[in-house]
Amino acid sequence: MPTAPRYLALAQWTCGQIARFWPGHPDIIICGAEGDPRCLPLKDDPADWMRIVARACEDLIRSGLKQVYLILDDHPPIAGCNGDVLERVLPEMAEELDATTVLSVGYGPLIQPRGSIAAWRAYHPERLPMDAVFKLSLHPALWNLERLHMILTHLIAHLPAPDHNPWAFERIGSDPDRGAVRKEWLASCWRVDGMETSTPEAAALHDWKDRGQRGWRRLQGLIGKMAGTAETIDPLRHPRIGPYPCFWSGVMKKGKINADYLAYAGIKKRPELTKGLEEAFSQCKS
Repeated sequence: MPTAPRYLALAQWTCGQIARFWPGHPDIIICGAEGDPRCLPLKDDPADWMRIVARACEDLIRSGLKQVYLILDDHPPIAGCNGDVLERVLPEMAEELDATTVLSVGYGPLIQPRGSIAAWRAYHPERLPMDAVFKLSLHPALWNLERLHMILTHLIAHLPAPDHNPWAFERIGSDPDRGAVRKEWLASCWRVDGMETSTPEAAALHDWKDRGQRGWRRLQGLIGKMAGTAETIDPLRHPRIGPYPCFWSGVMKKGKINADYLAYAGIKKRPELTKGLEEAFSQCKS
């Protein structure tokens, strides 16, 4: 879990949400900050996101790990995680498919696949096409640890220091020409079928009731635009399902708590999604 010193409280809050929705989760290792027993030693400038994550990869490779879930400090789960898929199925799938990464938020009723669908055992993962903008996505995903380290090392050498950030990792790293990451690695980026890998609780985030409510709010927003009134916020379009269901773009936006996330928790009457978040954010600002 990459973070920064000022956002350590947010990372700790996200760890608490993982414990809530993913009982029995593997050990969480934080990089980029100090002050928590889960933190790796801080040896680099915490503003250099790529170096921080690359250093963490080196430490974990030395410890014998081969795969790792990379979860940003503002991407907590928002419903029950599928522990069996996360802890057993995806690691086996990734190894057999020789995957660079397998996104744990998937395609489904509201997010149509763009690539080719494979049949792997009882599952149907999607291989992301080469023209996908975010093949190296930083949504929660299982990564080949050595390959992640080599991609980061390559981008660090390839890009100026101001571009050693998560946005450049996603956008430039996913571009075969600009990032110059090995094409066979980019061609082996996958995501799961959200419905077949979700818990029933997570799958319900995309059921017919939510789809109907989402359509109604979209119509309200369109009517509001035509009438010249304020645009209706549409947080219902942001939940992503899969074995680690989360909220697209996370709980932070432009240095503040994501208003869509707060609105979503309010609309769905789910106080557990925001309990303690304001307190954690206030520590980030202090």
